[in-house]
Amino acid sequence: MDEIILIGGGGHAKVVIDILEERGDYNILGIIAKNKGDGIGIGGYQILGNDNDLQELFNKGVKFAAMGVGGYTNNTLRKRIYEDLKRIGFQVISAIHPTASISRTVLMGEGNVVFSGVVIGPYVRLGNNIIVATGSTIDHDSVLKDHSLISAGVTVGAETQIEEGALLALGSKIISGITICKGALIGAGAVITRNISEPGTYVGIPGKRIK
Repeated sequence: MDEIILIGGGGHAKVVIDILEERGDYNILGIIAKNKGDGIGIGGYQILGNDNDLQELFNKGVKFAAMGVGGYTNNTLRKRIYEDLKRIGFQVISAIHPTASISRTVLMGEGNVVFSGVVIGPYVRLGNNIIVATGSTIDHDSVLKDHSLISAGVTVGAETQIEEGALLALGSKIISGITICKGALIGAGAVITRNISEPGTYVGIPGKRIK
């Protein structure tokens, strides 16, 4: 079984560990976190170091990594970490919970995390380093671009396009055929009924941009 390191030591990392343990495809070697502390991270896994130790681990033969970094208000940190891993040479695996329902026609990049209860319909395309959280649904022919984040309970309609780094917060709903621009943040519970072409935060029903 190949050894893998987990990047991140917070709540999102707990979910990724659970997925990896449920699947049993990799042996988790340890965690890369911001602070080494007492050396013991989540679930008893050892904290191996921080970002500065990644190159040394790769040189020692560790070739696989999983993204355990979440996002609250933007996806900038996740993007930087993913790009650092790729520059070093790691293969960033996708962690997909066994209960997720994903059509066989879905095209998916790498480094994605798909939580339990997710439903992804036919001919959806996912880029790299995307999070799709608990119970979200993505309908047919939609496109999610790199580093976007779909929080728990989100509904994405058919033929929708989510541009790079967009963040859809808890329970938001995007009607079919809508485009969400790069870097937009859709607030919790918002309902988006028109294209979002300007970065910013959108809240309410229907969703409107706030300053």
